[in-house]
Order: sequence, then C-alpha cells, then structure tokens
Amino acid sequence: MKSKATRLSVLLAVLLGLAATVLPVAPADAQWVFIARKAIGRVQHMAEGQQQGGRPGYDFATVLLDAPADKVFATALELARKNTAVRVVMQDPGQRRFQIAEGDRTATLNVVPFSDDVSQLLIAGHAGPGEGSTASRVVQAVLRVCKEMNKHCEVGG
Repeated sequence: MKSKATRLSVLLAVLLGLAATVLPVAPADAQWVFIARKAIGRVQHMAEGQQQGGRPGYDFATVLLDAPADKVFATALELARKNTAVRVVMQDPGQRRFQIAEGDRTATLNVVPFSDDVSQLLIAGHAGPGEGSTASRVVQAVLRVCKEMNKHCEVGG
C-alpha cells in the first residue's frame, strides 16, 4: 500500500513539474516589464574608493533606456568620436563595447540588450595616478547619451 502511495506522489510531482514548465510565464514577464519601466531613465552610480598604493578606484554609472541596444551603442560611440578631448582606443561593435581615454583616464562603455526595445548602458571609469575621482565624468557621460537620444534620465538616490 505504501509503495502505491509513493508511486502516486511521484507521479503527481512529475505531472506538476511538467505543468509548471509548459504553462505560460506571462505573470513573471509582466512583473519584469513593470519593474524595468519603473527603472528606465534612473541613472545609478557606484564608486570604489582608493585602492592600495594610493591608486584611484573605479566609478560606475548605469541606466536602463527604452531604446534598442544597437541604437544606444551607435549614439554613444558617435558622441565619443565627436569629442575632441578623448580618443577611442578600442571598439567592439559586436559586443557593443568601446573604450576611451583622456590623458591617463580611461573609461569603458558597454550596452546590454534586455529586450528588443530596452537596453542597459554601463560606463566604468578609472582615473589615472594622481588624478581625482571620475564619478562626475561617467555620470555626465551617461546623461549626455540620454540627452542625445531625447530620453529623460535623472540620477537616482
């Protein structure tokens, strides 16, 4: 009798597992979209303090944009090319990534697609020896891309 109950519980577990994998996940997708829509345009910033030996740390700025990743990447790269104060030292359009330099300062920009029309822009900056924080520079770079794309972005809390 116990073995019949065990077989029945295993069968139910398998059927529930199968049902869970084939049922639509629309509620989960809807929640993701709701959360993403709330975060779009909010620039987040994080800074790492000085490293050992007195070297400056890294600064990161990121934002979700309601735009295709290829368009965000092309806009940011074009802005970098037009900026005579910096030089593009590396670019990988396939990975939607490029690196710029200004003196000893460097920054890497990466664009990640979340869906066909939502993408994340991330800029990581590194200050050269003896230079101050690049926090305002990476945040300002993100805001310039937003402005160029006619997107409303603001720095988050």
